[in-house]
Parts: sequence; structure tokens; C-alpha cells
Amino acid sequence: MNGARILIVDDDTANIRALTSLLGDSHEIRFATSGARALELAAADPPDLVLLDVVMPDLDGYAVCRRLKADPATADIPVIFITSLAGPEEEALGLEIGAVDYITKPFSPAIVRARVATHLSLRRANRRLRDENEHLESLVEERTRRLAQAQREKMTALRQIVIGVAHEINTPIGVALGSASHLADRVAELSQRLADGRLSRSDLDRFLESAADLAGLLSGSIVRAGRIVRYFKGVAADPGGVRQPVPLRPLLELAAVNQRPLWQPRGHRVAVSCPAGLAMESYPDILSSIIEQLLRNAVEHGYGEGEAGLITLEAAAAGEGTVRLTVADDGCGLPDGVAGRALEPFFTTRRATGSVGLGLTIIYNLVTDRLGGTLAITGAGGADGGASGGGTAVTIRLPARTPAEL
Repeated sequence: MNGARILIVDDDTANIRALTSLLGDSHEIRFATSGARALELAAADPPDLVLLDVVMPDLDGYAVCRRLKADPATADIPVIFITSLAGPEEEALGLEIGAVDYITKPFSPAIVRARVATHLSLRRANRRLRDENEHLESLVEERTRRLAQAQREKMTALRQIVIGVAHEINTPIGVALGSASHLADRVAELSQRLADGRLSRSDLDRFLESAADLAGLLSGSIVRAGRIVRYFKGVAADPGGVRQPVPLRPLLELAAVNQRPLWQPRGHRVAVSCPAGLAMESYPDILSSIIEQLLRNAVEHGYGEGEAGLITLEAAAAGEGTVRLTVADDGCGLPDGVAGRALEPFFTTRRATGSVGLGLTIIYNLVTDRLGGTLAITGAGGADGGASGGGTAVTIRLPARTPAEL
């Protein structure tokens, strides 16, 4: 048999027989009547898909799903809940803990077949992508061994970004797919009840509640996926524009004005320090985006809830045809171990609040690859020229005349 291996988990043997009859002609079926037995079978020989009931006497389906997702050997197995629990809270919980779909009993055979086929197809596509990615990684690794250490570090960083994007974007897309699928089912169900003359006010109320929850999940997932894509595009952004004289004090002042809606309502102050007449020959759009992103980082990461402070934007000549730009805050500073990892792609201490962890990666890429400079993160008042006091300083050293080609 060339079909997939499907593990059916349900304490009701009638449901197991029904699903086996429905899927057994084209897939290899195994079953378990308890959550503990399901975990044993999945660990011994991971299936391609799990059809999981929620209400079971020992471990319920939610607990089984959590354990599957917590084990690296079974974390990528798609789980579809098939249950009599039809409330929106249960559906939302099932999706949040890692299920890819949620089907309510009594189920439609056509819907079960379609959902199973869809998620098996997605799993095969993910496996092919993983295999191709591993093959590409082996080619990249072979090439990097022939390059200098600096080139090897760049390729490693690029590989981390690609893997990070795939990891970060998989969850919102999976949640969006499940939410859209469930919303379509609810619309079809409501339409059928309306056509049959069986639509009641309670049916409509349940639909509206479920639709609102699913729409929220769908919208939030799409927004997060879009944010990740925009950040990823920023990593490879072309500088564009024309190299030209850039007076630095007006550039810093404009960056503070552009970000005023972010920092002023929180009670922060922004000070600009730059000698009159100091200028570079560079790309003003890139310089502006770097300063504004660092200012946003200081506001969003430098202070706790309700705290306000001083953020300094500084430019100074650094000798030997170089310029030093510093964005410093007097906030909470960097926790132990963070400074050394702050430039890693997707590293963030604020993931729970929606941070992707690519802002500093983009800035570092622009500074080093586009402008020919260096970037350092220190405690403010550190050796690289930050402002006095506590907090954090990001210091950028750039050639006063950006090279035409790097």
C-alpha cells in the first residue's frame, strides 16, 4: 500500500471503525483507544497524520497533542482533532496548541477525506522542501569551506535567516489555513440551515461568536506573516537612490520628528547632538531608515511599562575619514547574555509581544554590506562612545564617503 500512515486515536471503537472504513482503502491505518497508547505508537513509529479525539478517560486529546508537539521526533506530525466538542473556545484551543485542523462530530465523510488529503499533501510538500533545503545546505557548506572566514560567517547568517523565516512563518500560515477552513465550514453549515428552514437565533449567535474568534485568529496570523515577509525583504533590500552629500544634523532631527508619534506619548525625550556642518557623502534614505529603526528599538526595548527616559541621537567625526553615529538610551540596559546575541537573526526577548527579531539584523546588513561600516552594541558609557549613564548604546562607524561598490 502506497498510502500514508494514519493513527486514529479514539476511545469509541465505533468511531475508529467508521474512520477506518472511510480511509483504510487508500491509507495504512493504526489506532489507539487511549492517549497513553497513542503516544507509545507515535514514538515507536511516527505516523504521517494523527486523527485525535478530545474527550478520553486518561489523557485527553489536548494533552496528547501537547506532548506530540513537545517531542522533536513527533512535533511535525499534523494533528486533526475529530471531536464532539463544537464550541469556539475548544476549536481555538486546539489550534493554539498545534493542531492543523478541527472537525466536529458527527463528521461528514467528504470533509474528512478532503481535510486528510489536504494536510497529507502539505506534509509531503514540507518534506520535499526540507530535503531540498538540506541538499542546498550541503552545497553551501561545501562552498563555504573554500572561502575566507568572513565569507563563511555571511553564508551561515543567510542560512539561519532562511531557516528562521520558514520556522516563523509556518505557524501563522498554519493557523490562518485552519481558521479559514473552519470559517468556511461554519458558513456552509449556516447556509444549509437557512435553506432547510432550521435556522434559529441561537444558531446565528453561535455562528457570530465562532466567526469573530476565527476571524481574529485569521487576521492576526496574516498580519504576523506579512510583518515577517516585510522584515525578510528588508534584509535583502537594495539601497537605491544616488550617493550624495548628507548633512547629518538635519538627518538626525528629521528622524526624531518622524518617530515623535512613537516616543512623545510615552513621555520620552529625544536629544540630537551633532556639530554644525558635519556631513557625509552617502545614501540618505538608508541612513534615515537605520537611525529611525534604532530609535524605535530604544523606545520599544529600552524601558519598562510606564517608564520614560532620554534617548540621544549623536553624530561626530571619528578621525581618518570616518563618522560615528550613536543611538543611546538611559533605560534598563541589556540582560546578561543578550548583547552577544542581539545581532543573531530572529533573536528577540519580546517575541510574546509580536517582535520578530530581524530589526537589528537588517540594520547590521545595511551598515556592513551597503555602507561599508561597523556596528557595536554596548552598555551606554562604554568604550565605543555611548552617552553617560545606564542603558544601551548602538554605535555605528562609517566612512565619511560611502564606497560606490563594496
